[in-house]
Amino acid sequence: MIDQLRGLYADGREMIDAEIGFQKARMSAAGRQIRTIALLGVVGLILISCALIALVVGTMIALIPILGAWGAMGATVAGSLVLAALCFWLAAGRVGKVSALFAADPEAETTATAAEGHA
Repeated sequence: MIDQLRGLYADGREMIDAEIGFQKARMSAAGRQIRTIALLGVVGLILISCALIALVVGTMIALIPILGAWGAMGATVAGSLVLAALCFWLAAGRVGKVSALFAADPEAETTATAAEGHA
């Protein structure tokens, strides 16, 4: 009986060690994937930034014959600022919706959900 209990303990211990090893390997693989995802995301953001810079420069070059150098620069800067203001305004509206979702008042949450359905 004691030998059977020792065997059962050894088998259980072996199974636990194997499970721990499996989980470690799985976490290591997940860590590599997360690192790759983060790297690809950063490279993607850098490329998007480069594309936007190229768009602004290209717009300025295209407007120089029409507006002159200073006019093209002013129009490009003004357009960029208007787009940035629009993005910030839309983001500020979303902040209000998120804060309403976490409000203690259930009616505020219902109102935010209903407003999101209409937006």
